Amino acid sequence: MNVIFTVLFALPIGYFFKNRGIAIVTYLALDAIVFSYQSVGVLLDWMADNPPVAFGPSPTSFPVEYSNSELWGYGLVNMVIIAVGSGLVVLGARLSARRAAQRTAVAVA
Repeated sequence: MNVIFTVLFALPIGYFFKNRGIAIVTYLALDAIVFSYQSVGVLLDWMADNPPVAFGPSPTSFPVEYSNSELWGYGLVNMVIIAVGSGLVVLGARLSARRAAQRTAVAVA
């Protein structure tokens, strides 16, 4: 879900927002909402033992036992996705600035 959001919206957010800082903050704010929804969905699927399971066997009692490496892996993968998305926002802003500069340039014959 996070990857789909990043691929579909990061570049357009950077392209259509004039201020690069506002574009990055907008992307991060929207991605935080998507990330929260994704995390709750993954957790509920894991606890309900719906395949494919994210973090190993479904918990049978509390406290829940899990592997720290799985937690760190989930966080690391999502950090990489956020970094790539931020890069796409910056790329979109550069493409927009380059296109605006070409429109204002005057060709001398």
